[in-house]
Amino acid sequence: MALVLSLDAALMPAFAIGGHVPQLWPLLLAFVSLYASRSAAIWAAMILGFWLDAMHPALGVGIDAPRAVVVFGPHVLACAAGAWCVLETRAWLYRRNVLTVAFSTFNCALLASLAFIAIAGIRSAYADLFPLWGGGSGAAAVGSDILDALFSALFAILPAWGLQATLTVWGFATAGPRFAGGSRVHRGND
Repeated sequence: MALVLSLDAALMPAFAIGGHVPQLWPLLLAFVSLYASRSAAIWAAMILGFWLDAMHPALGVGIDAPRAVVVFGPHVLACAAGAWCVLETRAWLYRRNVLTVAFSTFNCALLASLAFIAIAGIRSAYADLFPLWGGGSGAAAVGSDILDALFSALFAILPAWGLQATLTVWGFATAGPRFAGGSRVHRGND
């Protein structure tokens, strides 16, 4: 997780197009949510959200000037919403496909950004001078985040292929070999 967040902060701005930067954290969260147990996926989402909150401080009102204040919670809940979206859709998805991971990345990033903007909008309605998403309206932030989610999903195709190739290394319970029901039959004298 630390590697993905480091790559997001250091490398991904180099791939920006028109101010829209692809992100790798939705790919990792979608991948974990596709294969891990429900509780492990939600815990991974909360840990990832905690780190994202620590990386993106809000502007607080200081005595002389605005200062950076870390607000824990908005990204935690947003990442949990993104993981929940993938958890709810994984039953009807063919998981062992790179395009499925990219589709889940889009869904995860989109729902996480919508949840973040909703939480930040509620918070900024009564407490903040500056909204957590930056300048502009919430609708403009939603439109920008839809493009960011789409760009992240398109960018996720190649890393998703690498993640799928190393699926057994991750140790997920659902990532092992598949057996048909008849292949597990034990016969007494064979």
